[in-house]
Amino acid sequence: MSTPFNQHELPEGPWILEMPDPVVLVLVGVSEALLESPQALATAAADAIGAEIELSVPDDEPDGVAWLAALHVDGLPVPLLCWPEPAAAAGIGLPDDIADRPGLVVQSLLHPGDPLTCLSNMLRLLATLDPTAAGILDADTGRWLEQSVLIDDLLNNPIEPRDDLLWIVGVTSNDDEHSLQTTGLTRWGHREMSIDAIESSLVDAAADLLASVASLVLETPLPESGVQIEIGPGLHLLVAGDVDQETTPIRLEAQHGGEPPHDVLRRLSDGVAAVYRSERATSRHRAVAVHTWKAFLEIHERLLEAGAECFVEVPWEDASGDESVREHLWMEITSCVGECVMAAPAHDGSLVQGVPRESMQITQDEICSWRTLLSGIVWGPEQIDDLIAHLDAGCPS
Repeated sequence: MSTPFNQHELPEGPWILEMPDPVVLVLVGVSEALLESPQALATAAADAIGAEIELSVPDDEPDGVAWLAALHVDGLPVPLLCWPEPAAAAGIGLPDDIADRPGLVVQSLLHPGDPLTCLSNMLRLLATLDPTAAGILDADTGRWLEQSVLIDDLLNNPIEPRDDLLWIVGVTSNDDEHSLQTTGLTRWGHREMSIDAIESSLVDAAADLLASVASLVLETPLPESGVQIEIGPGLHLLVAGDVDQETTPIRLEAQHGGEPPHDVLRRLSDGVAAVYRSERATSRHRAVAVHTWKAFLEIHERLLEAGAECFVEVPWEDASGDESVREHLWMEITSCVGECVMAAPAHDGSLVQGVPRESMQITQDEICSWRTLLSGIVWGPEQIDDLIAHLDAGCPS
């Protein structure tokens, strides 16, 4: 099967699909003017991005819809196939005043080499088409993105979105056992992943684990079935499944196979271990931490008065061995000095040895993240607004 993508730009591996599944988005609550004709849509799209849009329409009238249009947009690998749909979001649980409004259905393909940028650009375009729209429904995952969220997180935010915008993790239950599976990976040419037969207390840890491995798979495809992988310091899983059955998910099992990875999940749930981050996720996480650093320091004294513990994450490198090793360590903040903090390591390194125990100065340029433990909740850079609101509300438990 031929693909519209340059073969040299595509990932390779045993679990890579020959062709990604289409992505389907619905711009819900659009104005009637936008849905009048393909030409009206193309004009609105051109106005939104400030560039010409090439429009294609079929020679024959399409069945079941008023019209069909293909928009060829610079920066997107394949055209956007669009058509109007009355009550396009009906029956999925949205409020009636939203679900009953007309929608614009958009179908396309994400580039397997950089699906996050591709999806982000599609969402930005749709979000700017009609400011009065209610939001965008990701029809493949069922995720609902309100217009205000799209504006804040995609249009007005200088930091790229989280990579889990590409997928969701769903749970199905049978008595006290639970199975989890991703939905959305096939849209960027990878097999879905699952963890089966998980006990109730570890469901959250299993969901986080699947999301973390999906993030890693964006940069490094999984090996053949039966091969162990290391997902974090001392954390190993077994990749299992039938490579030839493309409709079945990859299973992540305990490192010796045949059973769920309960040991790994317990360690993650207890907070004594962590999963590696992809390079892209690490860069984004640091960007958010740096972006919110000043706001965090401004509330530091208030956090201490409220009984919080504050930490900063710092990269350390050990070049004493045959190969340099690098690890991120959490350090407990003892005081603020201008735009710097004084902090001491809160734990020993898993990879890096000989970390000094005394307090030292940490600058904004050195941080990877920050977090605070307050009211039994862990808050980080992504929750800065909620944290400030929590303090302003008097820190209810």
